[in-house]
Amino acid sequence: MMISKLSVKGFTFIETLVVIALFGLTLPLVLTILFTIMRQQIRIFSLSEVKRQGDNIVNFLDSAVRENAYRIYDSSGAEVCHEDNSEPFPHQGTPASFRDRYNSSFSLDYTYPDLLFSYPDPNFPAPTHSFPQGPLNSTKMIVESFFISCIRSSQYSAPLVTVNFTICFNHDGSCTSSNPEEIVSLDYQTNIKLRSFPTP
Repeated sequence: MMISKLSVKGFTFIETLVVIALFGLTLPLVLTILFTIMRQQIRIFSLSEVKRQGDNIVNFLDSAVRENAYRIYDSSGAEVCHEDNSEPFPHQGTPASFRDRYNSSFSLDYTYPDLLFSYPDPNFPAPTHSFPQGPLNSTKMIVESFFISCIRSSQYSAPLVTVNFTICFNHDGSCTSSNPEEIVSLDYQTNIKLRSFPTP
């Protein structure tokens, strides 16, 4: 009976060196690609979160101001943008607070890094009290700038409130970062036409 011997062929020293060299060349490239993909995914997530919260703020303002604002007041307490029907038009102003039909006051207060919605003493059955008070942005976001204005173009036209703001991802209390890829910021502008307002 004959027993055949199996010959086991292994890598030669040169082949082993070639394999190690190939790993040494491709591994950094693969890691670089993975790192770039991860950073892009982080940027995409940050951008989607900034856009989501920016859109939420716009929708909230549109609902709260359009449906409830009846009179508009500036920081001195004077009524603006539909205070009377005197010429010349347009009437312009910078809103600091609003009042609804039930004379309940509500306001948008910008204190970096937050945009806050507040109503001190709602007069029931004012619908304004159903809106949540406090910051409209989360702690992950910064409202970097905020500007509000109003205009009424003619005697029978509704006041138009324009809101501009910039929202960005919060990097340790700032919109800036040492990595440019992490900086995510979006500018918003919305025009809100009041549904109800005093008419002559």
